[in-house]
Amino acid sequence: MKRKINKKYIPILIVVLFLIAAQGYVSYKKHTINKQFKIVVGKVSGVQKLIKSSPSLFYDYYVGGKLYSGSKKFEGSFSKYKNRFYSVKYSKENSGWSEILLEQPVTDTIIIKKAGFSLPKKKKNRFQEY
Repeated sequence: MKRKINKKYIPILIVVLFLIAAQGYVSYKKHTINKQFKIVVGKVSGVQKLIKSSPSLFYDYYVGGKLYSGSKKFEGSFSKYKNRFYSVKYSKENSGWSEILLEQPVTDTIIIKKAGFSLPKKKKNRFQEY
């Protein structure tokens, strides 16, 4: 006897398989970043605030002269991180897989410039000589 699969269960099965595959991909990506990694300097460039989830920070970093971008969910005030520099851990296998380390700020201007970033020019006030 053959058993037929009810057609209403097929979409549910597809969604479950997709979620399992997505979780496997995320786990593999995190494992790769933590296993074989390098650290560079990255700059927080923006934020996206969503209604039903926590906001995400966007950051940029250079590897071999090529610009990459990443994002990370965070809690707190964006102004605390805006236009600041932090260490970024990326995978040797795939330079586009990365994680910003917000607990490791980078303040050394020489290291920031060597990483490919330019520093903002200091604003002069009207009382300074040119």
